[in-house]
Amino acid sequence: MKKRIPHREIRFLILTLLVSCLSVISVDGSQEGSSPFQSLTRRLSEDGIDSEFLSNLLLDGRTEQNPSLMILSLESRESADLYAQFLTQETILLSKRFLRRNLEILRKAEKRFSVEKEVIVAILLVESRFGENIGKYRLIPTLASIALMDSPDSLQKNFLILREMDPDLSYEWMERAAKRKANWAYRELKCFLTIIRHEKIDPLEIYGSYAGALGMAQFMPSSYLSYAFHPESFENWLLSQEAAIFSIGNYLKCHGWRRGMPMGKKKQVLWYYNHSKPYGETILQLAQKIKHH
Repeated sequence: MKKRIPHREIRFLILTLLVSCLSVISVDGSQEGSSPFQSLTRRLSEDGIDSEFLSNLLLDGRTEQNPSLMILSLESRESADLYAQFLTQETILLSKRFLRRNLEILRKAEKRFSVEKEVIVAILLVESRFGENIGKYRLIPTLASIALMDSPDSLQKNFLILREMDPDLSYEWMERAAKRKANWAYRELKCFLTIIRHEKIDPLEIYGSYAGALGMAQFMPSSYLSYAFHPESFENWLLSQEAAIFSIGNYLKCHGWRRGMPMGKKKQVLWYYNHSKPYGETILQLAQKIKHH
């Protein structure tokens, strides 16, 4: 499907208009005093999540719908330019310093998972700058908002605005894309609720990326359940450098990483971590610079 993308300024104006339209939906599309997440609460309850637990979370004043996250983008955020910031002299020195300070743990992870310690360090730099930037979005409203992207009102407004960007866009294509993303967010939300159900930490005070990634390693909730190494609890995992290092090593090994494997195979494994060609290339370049600089 051919897409015609307007200039950056035009796209910004369209994006602003769309956010305004979706904000109207979140207010006018429900009865006064009701939560925009009522349908989501019912669906989660039908899937076995405790109703009282859900109500306490989704009716809390901190759980606000974020219309900007309900936008279906026609463009990828990923580009080589985006990752150039991680290949500077400053970031290389920062990475080498982290490696020296955590050398014993990194060597243990390297031996256990056959993943080069420089690769683990590179991922931690790019993902969160070693925990400095783990995200500014409350996780529950983030995933809950994305999970409603395929609601009828959101689909209609998305289509009207996106057609201005690409007149050839079909409603069926847009609807399929929105449903895929909404279903993905719903599954991740269920995983997070499973994680947090018996934790002591306040679920609504957990922050992540705009896509719902968590902690130093920026794992999605489903990845946490499948691959995370955590010393005692989810809260400790969020703050533990050792847990992040071992979790990344375990993730890569489980997806096929082997010591000495060809560069092409390494890129394939890194694709699972982040579906981005520039991401994988940056991780491998950075790992080489950390090792040989």
